[in-house]
Order: sequence, then structure tokens, then C-alpha cells
Amino acid sequence: MATLIDLVRNDVCAFLKSNNELLFNERDFQMHLATWLRNSANSYDDVDVEYYVPWQELQKVGKYVWESELRLDIVVKKDGEYCPVELKYKTKKVERKISRFDEDLTDDVVVMKNQGAQDLGMYDFWKDVRRVELVRNRFERVKGGLAVFVTNDGFYTKGSKESSNNYLFNMSAGKAHSKQKLWANPESTCAKTHPNFEVEREYSIEWRTREIDKVEFYYCIVTI
Repeated sequence: MATLIDLVRNDVCAFLKSNNELLFNERDFQMHLATWLRNSANSYDDVDVEYYVPWQELQKVGKYVWESELRLDIVVKKDGEYCPVELKYKTKKVERKISRFDEDLTDDVVVMKNQGAQDLGMYDFWKDVRRVELVRNRFERVKGGLAVFVTNDGFYTKGSKESSNNYLFNMSAGKAHSKQKLWANPESTCAKTHPNFEVEREYSIEWRTREIDKVEFYYCIVTI
């Protein structure tokens, strides 16, 4: 029998394979996916967004110190169990003509911004993985969760050089990634503003591709 995590993962995959709309940003992605899950044939008991967990609760989980507000992007409930889903949507600039209120607008519009800072984008993804681990370890009814990453920036799919400051945060396909999430240069700005941490196991990443309106997208889902 499929677990809740299996059901949610299958639904997330179905959404990513079927969506034909260029989504403006991460919030747009979050709301479209949440709506898809609410309408799923799996008839979830609840699909919540921006699910707040007081950070003090995560102070009780092992040796890891968590000191910031925690709002999970999506939390799915079914039969007394919960599956948190964390999302990242990192983009390069795309312009398109769009319509609003059934009128075609004349000028091109930036529908996806150029975010850059891929090293911090990778950091944020692995921090999502750690966040789900902590929530699962703290709450008995959370059996696991998902970290989802979607981008039209192919840089994320390539392995960083071993000499790179962000080498241990890279997201290349195939291999099991180190549990240690450390900046190579402890004096760098990234290291000073984004503390090192550790995840519980060596996760592997599998990238898939999808074209939407002539834009190539890459996505991966890590099960925690």
C-alpha cells in the first residue's frame, strides 16, 4: 500500500509533467501546486500553505540549533499523517507577451526574473532538506516529506568544481551528496551570513526536464 509520501510525490510529479504555464515566482508555484493537490483524486483531508511551526519546538531536536521562523510551504494531511513539501523555484529571466482580463497586452513582460546567486540557491535547497528532517524528527505524525526544486537555470544541474566555495552544496545528478554542508572558505561572505549545517544522510539527486512555452525547465524531488 502506498504511503502518504508516495501519494504526494506522485501528485507533485503529475503536476510538474502536466503544467503548461510559465509561473512568475515561487509563490505562484506554491499556490498552483497546492490547488492541484487539493483537487487530487487522492482526496487529502487537508492541504495547507505557509504552515507555521514555532522555531523553539525545533530546539528540542538533537544537537542542531534552529533560530529562525519556520513556515513550511505546503503540508498535506491524510488519515492522521502529515507530509510537508518544501519548494524552491529559481529562475533566469524570461520575457513574454501576456493577456490580462481577456486582453492581450502590447509589450513584453518579465514573467520570470533573473535571480542569480546560484550558490545561495543550492544552500537554500539543502536547508529545506534539513528543515523537513527536523520537523519529521520532532513530530510523530510526520513520517517524512519532500524537497522540490524547479529551475530554468541549467547551472544548478552541473557539478561544482572541488575548489569552489560551494562545492559541498552542489546539486549534480547521480551521486550521493555529502552530509556535511560547509563553505570551503570560512571567511567568505556566504559563510558568515549562511551558517554551515549537516543533513542526516547522503541524498542522491535525479534531474528531469520539461519544456514550457519554449523554455527548458529542470526539476528534482528529494524524499526525506
